[in-house]
Amino acid sequence: MRLYVVPERRMHEVSVQEFRHGALVTRIDAAEATWDGHRWVFSSGFLRTFAGNQEHARSFDRIAFNSIAEPPDNFAREGRRPDEMNYRDLRAHIVKMRSSGARVENYLVDLNMKLAFPLINFIVILIGAPIATRLRATSAALGFGLSITISFGYYAFMQSGKALGHNGALPPYLAAWLGDIVFGTVGVVMMVRAQRR
Repeated sequence: MRLYVVPERRMHEVSVQEFRHGALVTRIDAAEATWDGHRWVFSSGFLRTFAGNQEHARSFDRIAFNSIAEPPDNFAREGRRPDEMNYRDLRAHIVKMRSSGARVENYLVDLNMKLAFPLINFIVILIGAPIATRLRATSAALGFGLSITISFGYYAFMQSGKALGHNGALPPYLAAWLGDIVFGTVGVVMMVRAQRR
C-alpha cells in the first residue's frame, strides 16, 4: 500500500497478491481498502485471477474478502528492522513473508548472522592464542596490535559477506557463515602448528 491511515483503518493504493506453491493465483489492485470490523472491503479496483498462462480480469466498485486474515493492528505496528528482532521473531517473520510469496533471502542472511556472529569471540581467541605465545618473548604491544587488526579484519569480512548475501552474489547461508569458515580454518591451522612446536 502507498499509505495507511491508522485511526480510520484505511489503505490507499493497495495491491494484494495471493500465491500458491510459488505461483501467483490472485491479484487485487484497488484505490482504497477499509476495515468494516470483520474483513477488508476494497473499492474501485481490479480483480485478476491466474490459471496457467490464462489471466482473467474484472473491475469492481466494491468487493469484500474474508480470506485476508491480516487485522488492522498488524498494519498499525511500526516495522522493525532485522537487527531489532531476536532470532525467534525474525524466523517467524521469515515464515510469514515466505508464505506471502515475498523474497526472503535478505532476511535469511540476517537470521544466520545472529548465529554466526557470536562465534567471533571464540575464533578470535583461537587465532590470538598462537600469536600471543609466539610473540610473548618479543613484544606485548605488537601482539596487542595484531589482535586488534585481526578483530577488525574479521568484522569487515563478516560485513562484506553480509553485503554479498544481500546483493544475491552469495547464497544466504554461505554469506552469513563465510567469515566464521575462513577465520575459523585459519585459527585451527595456527593452533595445530603452535602445538607441534
